[in-house]
Amino acid sequence: MKRIFVAIDIRDDARQAVSDYIADLRAEFSNVCAGWDRPEKLHLTLKFLGETDETQLLGLREAVKESAKQFSEFKLRISKTGAFPSEKNARILWLGIKDEMKSLLKLNETLEIECETSGFMREKRSFKPHLTIARLREPQKSNLLIERHLKSDFVSEEFAVSEIVIYESHLQKTGSIYSINSKYKLSGN
Repeated sequence: MKRIFVAIDIRDDARQAVSDYIADLRAEFSNVCAGWDRPEKLHLTLKFLGETDETQLLGLREAVKESAKQFSEFKLRISKTGAFPSEKNARILWLGIKDEMKSLLKLNETLEIECETSGFMREKRSFKPHLTIARLREPQKSNLLIERHLKSDFVSEEFAVSEIVIYESHLQKTGSIYSINSKYKLSGN
């Protein structure tokens, strides 16, 4: 069994902008107890599957391949700040995605349909594309950080999305480590 998720990688310039933003917040709020995401782990999750066996993984690869065939490269921008589960009850800080053509939304819906055809359960929650940047370990002591993050006007350069990646997540004592299982180029017209 492998712990699996499907994602979109962000390009290096956007990754650097997010990394710089995280570094600024960390420096300004060094007294806040938070788990900050490392730059190499930043991605846009399309679908989290969790424990997946080899037979399921074959079906998933086919579903992702079929989804990738239906889309051409498209552009996104990291923009907007937010928190889960809510701004008043923040436990996770995130950066949102500007998807003017709704391409990421359409790709996610196509992937959900293809995965359902391959026997996977459809995600019940609505798709909210985001980059997790921090997990607050003591939310009640993080008010100034939360306020600063939510008032930020973070915007990255636009970047191209050209492939879908299936990742394996390996849980370690120091956190999870991701490795690429397979990649699929967007090859639609």
